[in-house]
Amino acid sequence: RDSGPVTLVGEFLRPGTYDIRRGERLSEVIARAGGLTPQAFPYGAVFTRESVRNRQQEGFQRTAREMEQGLMQMAAGQAVVGSRTGTDIAGAIAAGREMAGALREARAAGRMVVEANPVVLAGRPELDVLLEPGDLIVMPKRPNEVTVVGSVQNPGSMQFTTGWRARDYVSAAGGAQRFADLQRAFIVLPNGQSSAAGLGSWQQGGPPVPPGSLVIVPNDPSPFERWG
Repeated sequence: RDSGPVTLVGEFLRPGTYDIRRGERLSEVIARAGGLTPQAFPYGAVFTRESVRNRQQEGFQRTAREMEQGLMQMAAGQAVVGSRTGTDIAGAIAAGREMAGALREARAAGRMVVEANPVVLAGRPELDVLLEPGDLIVMPKRPNEVTVVGSVQNPGSMQFTTGWRARDYVSAAGGAQRFADLQRAFIVLPNGQSSAAGLGSWQQGGPPVPPGSLVIVPNDPSPFERWG
């Protein structure tokens, strides 16, 4: 379909459902909605699309199949290992099967990373996404927190501080736990993209973290790599 409804939710002056015409772009429907409120945070806008959701769902299913094939190969070699190691591998296989099952049941979000700031779109029209019927655009208010989760002493959200980097927020969360893998830590930005947190010993703590971000510090996976 080339025309049909799209939905705008959140910090638009006139949120609601709008019927788009063929070739209409995001900046045009934002203008029809009266633009953004002063509290809007376009960097954190959530844009979802059904066709993207379907492709993501297919990706989940493909990943689950590949995981199950790898688990079958692992199980085939289990009979030739010792009992202690075999028990460990059996536990890993069970955990892998549970994860594959969770992937099959997961519901894809269908989120696309888009530029939703009308000022930016006016200067860079090549970023102005062409709309499809069924698109959903959620415009949040500007947040004032950054959340740190994973292998830190005190996971949770804390007030955003201008100029702070990932290492500052991890420090404010009590620091990393003993088995944290700082080199693989990453940040999920408000627009849905992710980037390295820069917490490795040779790194500088990464760039300043914007409000609404999520800092994730994973555990060191090396004790489990022998099962791969």
